[in-house]
Amino acid sequence: MLKNYLKIAFRNVKRNLGFFTLNFIGLYISVVVCLLIALIILHETSFDKRNNASVSIYRVVNHSTSATGTNYSAVTPYPLATALRAALPDEKLISQIHFQKDDIISFGNKKFKESNVVFADSVFSKLFPQIVKQGNIQRALGEPGYAVLTEKTAHKYFGKADAMGKRIKLDNFMDLEVAAVVADAPANSHLQYNMLVSYRSLDPRLIGGLPFDQWGLNASGYTYIGLSGENKVARTQTILASIAAKYVNKDKAEATSEYKLQPLPDIHFNQLYNNNPYYTVNYTYLYLLAAIGLFLILAACINYTNLSTALAVKKSKEVGVRKTMGATRMHLIKQFLTETFLLTAIVIFAAALSVRLFLPSLNNFLDKNIPLNWLTYKSAILLVGLWLTISLLSGVYPAFVLSGFNPIAALKSKISAPKASVVNLRRGLVIFQFLTAQILIIGAIVVAKQMAFIQSTPLGFNKQQVLDISLPENKPEQLQALRAQLFNIPGISSVSLSLGAPVSDNNANTGFNLKEKYTISKLDVGIKAADKDYLGTYGLKLAAGRWFDESDERKVASTVPDSLKQYSFILNETAVKALGFANPQDVLGKYVTFGMNDISAPVIGVVKDYHVASLHEAVKPVLMVEFPFFYYNLGIKFSGAYTASTLTAVEKAWTSVYPNFLFEKNFLDEHVASLYKEEKRTQQLFNIFTFLSIIINVLGLVGLLSFMVEQKTKEIGIRKVLGASVKDISVILSKDFLRLIVIAFLIAAPVAWFIMNKWLNNFAYRTSISWWVFAVSVAAAMTVTCVAVGFQTIRAAVSNPIKALRSE
Repeated sequence: MLKNYLKIAFRNVKRNLGFFTLNFIGLYISVVVCLLIALIILHETSFDKRNNASVSIYRVVNHSTSATGTNYSAVTPYPLATALRAALPDEKLISQIHFQKDDIISFGNKKFKESNVVFADSVFSKLFPQIVKQGNIQRALGEPGYAVLTEKTAHKYFGKADAMGKRIKLDNFMDLEVAAVVADAPANSHLQYNMLVSYRSLDPRLIGGLPFDQWGLNASGYTYIGLSGENKVARTQTILASIAAKYVNKDKAEATSEYKLQPLPDIHFNQLYNNNPYYTVNYTYLYLLAAIGLFLILAACINYTNLSTALAVKKSKEVGVRKTMGATRMHLIKQFLTETFLLTAIVIFAAALSVRLFLPSLNNFLDKNIPLNWLTYKSAILLVGLWLTISLLSGVYPAFVLSGFNPIAALKSKISAPKASVVNLRRGLVIFQFLTAQILIIGAIVVAKQMAFIQSTPLGFNKQQVLDISLPENKPEQLQALRAQLFNIPGISSVSLSLGAPVSDNNANTGFNLKEKYTISKLDVGIKAADKDYLGTYGLKLAAGRWFDESDERKVASTVPDSLKQYSFILNETAVKALGFANPQDVLGKYVTFGMNDISAPVIGVVKDYHVASLHEAVKPVLMVEFPFFYYNLGIKFSGAYTASTLTAVEKAWTSVYPNFLFEKNFLDEHVASLYKEEKRTQQLFNIFTFLSIIINVLGLVGLLSFMVEQKTKEIGIRKVLGASVKDISVILSKDFLRLIVIAFLIAAPVAWFIMNKWLNNFAYRTSISWWVFAVSVAAAMTVTCVAVGFQTIRAAVSNPIKALRSE
């Protein structure tokens, strides 16, 4: 019986090739997108779930509270692990790591820029097991002077040669021997690494010479602990509270720091904490992707349902003949479902093959490493589940409609139009298609509007024609030599030394307040170490007072003993308000103390507020100080359009001072643009999904209208004989769809407003959702619909009415 069903199904596919093609294209597009979205969701939800189930791993995080609010950080002080081991001697799975985002690796005459270098102790490999390819990882991480390379890194450095025993140098001062090679870090881990270095090799020079034994130092240290049992979690939490009270909050009137245990699987989805070594994702983002995939699948299934019910008239005689020959309704249902299952099986097979071609582009676009393996049980469940779901959604209703025809009426050709219930259902399904399309159109417009707002919003500094270069060392004689050479290059108007540009990855935060209030209350403030040329290089604007000058610079020079250094501070307007002053002039001359060695100094100037982060965040208090110890960035302002020879000259000057390091440049405008790469991806995704949704809808409209025209051939012929114009007939055939668009818009508008308003709430500075956004959406939907149905309606309207009425 099944063989017979399949044979008939293949014949029907050949007989109604146009119907099959329209449905195949729509289903194929939606299934490919759905499979790609499913792979993204499966990848994201698999993060940090490969660990030993008998032990739960936690990361220790820091909740720091001040008068300006609470800061949630994943970074903890370096002595914390030692204190935990002393307080919990029976717990053996306590690990302290140091994470380096970027480093320079050199050996021989070769230099490499390496990212994600982790300084780890011997416990690390027990909490995060590695697949060892060569060597002894316990020895490598247990003794100083050793490094562990991943396979990818070892191949990058040494090609096919054996990496074991090779010597490399990190940051031009740390000699390391390769003692092991391990498999690459899992793509679904929150902690990515390309190289592991023994924690005992950690050197203060990696963080500017600051000692690692300070409890007030929060740089790039992370603490992990493995526990078994809920009672141990509660006990550890109590120990952490006592450690914070003893070492961090001991001289403070109120507890300002609390250490909490964060479960490992929570890290990837918790965006509350900053300083994460890898990206985090919001569940809302995954829900949105899943909803879009579902909408596209439903749109394609709706096309199938609509076209199948519209095709019912052509199949009515077939149904009548089969019922007359003894076929039951169940036989017909099985036959029609077989056709649907056959079509969807072909679609699923073609889509599964195609995903392998599209996935590399998707990984490149999303900057991820999503794997693909159709041989796993999860993949099999996904494909089979999708096949059954689409087949049933698409085929059940048409099968019941077609199998329910009265055989006598069907054979007498009295089935000329579908029932009212079928028509109403079809209209409802079309409304749903238009609704989802208009939500996506509105979303795409709002995202584009916010991106335009971001690009046009003044940042409070100049980002054009400014080049930032990182400095590996900041010895005074090196800085002096480099500045002298740069000023000899034509086209350079100013050069500034600092911790970083106004918007930079190099940031420092501490507490500050008026000198007399500092011991009682500390306010959060961002620190910008900057020299006398910073103002002009980055185009900041003074609101009161003055900027640093040469006399200020001499007072804090490295040759001046620390006890004799005389600092001065410049605040931004937000910092002035945080101190309680309404007028910037009022704070001038006041002494302020900040947390770096509790230095007190007078305020000599106030700059107008400028952004130190993306527009996601509101402007925060900033304190600027001449602090040569933190000068690890060189800002170069060009006077006009720079040329390739200018950049070559800059690189040559830098290399002459730092011959053993890699030259890295970063244009400030490009860095600012990179802050919004996720939003740029969101914009592109909305555009892609909107386009695909429109394509699927158009395919459905073209197919549906072709059957409508066929049903109304005689009506059109009569109207033409009675004098109807092409325009009149086009309006008659199109108006029903336009009415459905308006109904869909009335539903889509509030839904889209709610979703996009929630998305915009992620920005401290945001655009508004104007009325014209909705007007453009409905106009775009109407235009696309008119274009889609235009060809069919015009062809029907200009056809010869004699041919349509010849059989009457």
